[in-house]
Amino acid sequence: MIKNRKACFCAFCKNSRKVYSSKHMSVMGIIGMVILSYVMTHVIWHQPDARGLVILGALLMVSEISIKLRWRQSLLCQHCGFDPVLYMKSPQLAAVKIQDFMKTRSEKPEFLLKPALNLATRRSSMQGAAIERHGENLSLRG
Repeated sequence: MIKNRKACFCAFCKNSRKVYSSKHMSVMGIIGMVILSYVMTHVIWHQPDARGLVILGALLMVSEISIKLRWRQSLLCQHCGFDPVLYMKSPQLAAVKIQDFMKTRSEKPEFLLKPALNLATRRSSMQGAAIERHGENLSLRG
């Protein structure tokens, strides 16, 4: 069996998840659609017919669209709502989408059982300077 999902980590919340690795039909999928359209042509017209090419075209379009949608949906992080494709196009829209997802997440009780988010916290410049000074005081150098 060909593995069509791969494990990865969300770039925003760093939780592990699985995404579909291919966003297009494979050669085996195309061969399967050709065989299915040939069988459907024989069932409908009891002989090979050129109208079977229309069936083949429709099957290829529907399966390619469904595979593309499945791939696109698998990219969305189920924990934080991060969308890498949207982020590449517009980081501001991706930030708005994450904020909406976080608001929805805080309102729904089923998210209480999900893994905690590993979100990075921003430090103010004062906190960063205090940490640096604190580290200097712990140094063993004279």
